[in-house]
Amino acid sequence: MRQSQKLESMGQLTGGVAHDFNNLLTPIIGSLDLLMRRGLGNDRERRLIDGALQSAERAKTLVQRLLAFARRQPLQPRAVALDDLVEGMAGLVSSTIGPKIYLRIAIADSLPPAKADANQLEMAILNLSVNARDAMPAGGDLTISASCTSVRGQHPAGLRLGHYIRLSVADTGVGMDEATQARAIEPFFSTKGIGKGTGLGLSMAHGLAAQLGGGLTIRSALGKGTTVDLWLPISPDMVGDDDKVLMLPRAPMARGTALLVDDEDLVRMSTATC
Repeated sequence: MRQSQKLESMGQLTGGVAHDFNNLLTPIIGSLDLLMRRGLGNDRERRLIDGALQSAERAKTLVQRLLAFARRQPLQPRAVALDDLVEGMAGLVSSTIGPKIYLRIAIADSLPPAKADANQLEMAILNLSVNARDAMPAGGDLTISASCTSVRGQHPAGLRLGHYIRLSVADTGVGMDEATQARAIEPFFSTKGIGKGTGLGLSMAHGLAAQLGGGLTIRSALGKGTTVDLWLPISPDMVGDDDKVLMLPRAPMARGTALLVDDEDLVRMSTATC
């Protein structure tokens, strides 16, 4: 209970800070992008603008991960076929983890679609794969699997009773002790050392699963590897149902007035200018 309350308080604080920081970044990125598109300044000045824009984009990615942990990121949940999604990521994951680690994919047959945001889920799988790679410096095995599982009693992630899809990323690395496991999903907590990780991979995956109505659990022991399970709700829709677009008659071209609403003056100003 104390750990749950601690994470809830941390999520509220993180979400508030990330939201305010995102409001500050929006006019910065918009203004820099406008300067780049207009080609203002000489070559040196354009390089400086481009460098500032790249740094701002990296900060934006960091904010998105914080919002994911705080469960305040905008999601587009839909029916996702995990077999296609994971198979499609196999090449990227293999190149990321390197030749010393053997990648194995095990997706259960006739797996129902999961309710998820495909882009955010791909990012979560990639982050978990990177964590697994770092836990196996001498090489090992990485297994990405998915199966349908029922929750019938009290669950470590506090899931409701029902059917879920369990997406697992398992490694044969160094593992974690109990103290490390207890803090693993805290934002910025990392055992990799300074400059070797943001400490947001697990927290982002946890926030994503929780926001979708699922959860995250960790099974690990020192010297015996780690398995991270993402519990995702089953989608009531079929894959592709939400791709159907209602074709409406094309309206005649006309001029009108656009209403721009935001609680930040700088955001409104920069958006209207762009």
